[in-house]
Amino acid sequence: MKHLPLNNPHFEALYKDFDVFVIAKGYRQGKSQMLQSCVREFLFFIEIRGFTTIQQVKAPQIVSYYDYLRERPNQRRDGGLSESMIRHHLYSLRLFFDHLVDSEELDSSPARLPKFQLGKYKERNLCTIEEIKQMYEVCKNKKERALLGIAYGCGLRRSEIQNLNTTDVLLHKGVLIVREGKNSKSRTVPISDNVIKDLKEYIIYERSKDFTAKNYEESPSFFLNKLGKRMAGDKHNNALREIINRTQNPELIRKEITLHCLRHSIATHLMDNGASIEFVQQLLGHAEIDTAHLYSKRRKQQMKILSQIR
Repeated sequence: MKHLPLNNPHFEALYKDFDVFVIAKGYRQGKSQMLQSCVREFLFFIEIRGFTTIQQVKAPQIVSYYDYLRERPNQRRDGGLSESMIRHHLYSLRLFFDHLVDSEELDSSPARLPKFQLGKYKERNLCTIEEIKQMYEVCKNKKERALLGIAYGCGLRRSEIQNLNTTDVLLHKGVLIVREGKNSKSRTVPISDNVIKDLKEYIIYERSKDFTAKNYEESPSFFLNKLGKRMAGDKHNNALREIINRTQNPELIRKEITLHCLRHSIATHLMDNGASIEFVQQLLGHAEIDTAHLYSKRRKQQMKILSQIR
């Protein structure tokens, strides 16, 4: 939606100013510039409805736009927008209008409304430690063990796994460096001895096989595809799915585990074994300690339920 036409010079100027603001603040959002695209779609929405200045926009227009998002077809697949995408649109508007208030374009933000009833987030499924062991047992090569080590053992996000380079993995120091995590923040992640062994064996015995003579220069990526180039995030999830299906564990297969589920699993397992919230926060690269606190809260709820049924 970033190419939607804006004929109103006032709206176009606001859009360009917001674009500069987002870049200056360093909001990381991938190639699609999602924050700017969401704001441009909103400006297009109010322009075709006859609004000529941003000062005319009040709370009813935000509610109307929310209703529009609930009905808008998805441009990439069948059906409508997901709840998470609608949340992202609303978050973009709040950021946009807060910026307008800070720059004194507006006195107050019309987007500061009570939370919309979007339904609950789908809670990510977790693996048990026994299920993690089963995955390791069915790995057919060292690359798969290395993937589990990075995703579960180190708790990296899918995008962080995709962007990981060989120079970021410092096996002699027992750490790896996440150069650009969420919001472009870097962090150092400790690596356990078992994971170090798996990563070292992958690098020595298998990674070079993924480099082909078709390439003039070897890719710096830690994980390579069959063409010797950087392996995409969705391919990592596909590889994980193959490992899970190989376990033939119907309960594990039913959970539809993704790489991010492994990240949540290691956080929960660490706290089960006495790790502090602060340690989990630093390991996973959470900007706020409240995020890590969710794992603690969830575990307490699970333990309470278990105590009632035993």
